[in-house]
Amino acid sequence: MAAGTFSCRCRLFDDMRRLSLLVLAAALCQGAEPLEGRWEGTVQIPASPLNAVIDLAQNGGQWVGSGTVPGFTKGSPLTEIVVQPPAVSFTLKGALGDPKFSGRLDAGTLAGNFTQGGNTAAFALRRSGPPQVDLPRQSTAVAANLEGEWVGEVAINGNKLKATLKLTNRAGGAAEATFVVVGKRETKIPVDLVRQDGEFVSVVSSLYRISFEGRLGKETGELTGTFSQGPMESVLTFRRPQ
Repeated sequence: MAAGTFSCRCRLFDDMRRLSLLVLAAALCQGAEPLEGRWEGTVQIPASPLNAVIDLAQNGGQWVGSGTVPGFTKGSPLTEIVVQPPAVSFTLKGALGDPKFSGRLDAGTLAGNFTQGGNTAAFALRRSGPPQVDLPRQSTAVAANLEGEWVGEVAINGNKLKATLKLTNRAGGAAEATFVVVGKRETKIPVDLVRQDGEFVSVVSSLYRISFEGRLGKETGELTGTFSQGPMESVLTFRRPQ
């Protein structure tokens, strides 16, 4: 066989092999199950199973997501999202001790292990529709009549605790808050979100799973709303200090 003919056949073989790999890759991509969507199911914690709703989507080429566990958290962000089909993992941030979901997508079911505080439970989720990701809210400035110090009382487990809230607009930026609750001891609550939407103002501590959402009364001058910690809710009314 002539050297030229042999060389030509080798190049043809290489071209065919590369084409076969490309076709195989395309087939695998086309056959991959879609991960984007709303996933609903259960975490099988012994004696206390948890319902879970997970939303996953792509935003600008990056995976984003949020999760809801009724009674514990709503729309908490997903972090550390790693997608290597069929393997998927992510962390539910700011709720239930930041548990991690590690699973695989197979036959329309996303299933695997839910890990929190060294404990592991099985979970299984099925796609129920398009994603409805709750993107993290950003802090905003607050109206001038909301700035300054507020004091009030909140009832928690039958005990009345004093609460102090101080709202301050940063120069040219969003507001920040100092939130203190005093019972047997003084607790300064770390706040990561201060936001005003129309008449309503929200103050949120993701770390402590605490939030206050209220509205300033035009007649009373009081800031009245709901103090929440996890599934617990109490009425909290703030007034200007005397």
